[in-house]
Amino acid sequence: MRRLLFAVLMVLLASLGAAAPLRAQDEAAAILATLAGADPDLRTYRADVAFDVGLRTFPYLRKTLHGNAYFKRPARMELVFTDLPPIARAWSNLYVGLGTPGDWEKKFTIASAADASGGSHERHLVLTPRVADNRLREVDVYVDRAVALPARIVWRYRDGRIDMLQRFARVDGHDLIVAQDADIRLPAVHAYVRARISNYALNVEVDDSVFTQKQRETAAR
Repeated sequence: MRRLLFAVLMVLLASLGAAAPLRAQDEAAAILATLAGADPDLRTYRADVAFDVGLRTFPYLRKTLHGNAYFKRPARMELVFTDLPPIARAWSNLYVGLGTPGDWEKKFTIASAADASGGSHERHLVLTPRVADNRLREVDVYVDRAVALPARIVWRYRDGRIDMLQRFARVDGHDLIVAQDADIRLPAVHAYVRARISNYALNVEVDDSVFTQKQRETAAR
């Protein structure tokens, strides 16, 4: 009888151990599906972006730029500026390089985790590069479930991090990003980026050349 009870106990413990990661995988898949499937009626947009970038340390440089943001389903997005300083160019490439939720599984393995640091056990996505990266360890994506958009994205590097908060507003029946505030802490640089997005034009014609041109520029650098 004792052996039978012991065997049953071992089976129960084994099943609990196997179920825990499965639930985490299911949770990650559910969060990703929510993000990828949000607002299917929004096919494209074009918007104006006011972009403040500056150093939080000496010499405390600051610059304001203006440009345009573009989006096109299924997974195309772009920020277009002229005369970007190095920090702003790096931020633009980083944000656009992350891509849209529908594109993440190509670049990352995706899991979920709970963050109890703020007293909340809400689960978030953990994106780990599929191709080993010497600097980037992971990207954490915290989702605002009410609007099915990332409210916070944290790029965690081996030697620092970039922490970005996003705010949303209802525009012509769609929940859209209207503000981004990022704190950049990397070796030799402590900087900030503040973007304000306005004048959305929704479901308008967006030429593919907007995206292919940036790809050519990136390849040339």
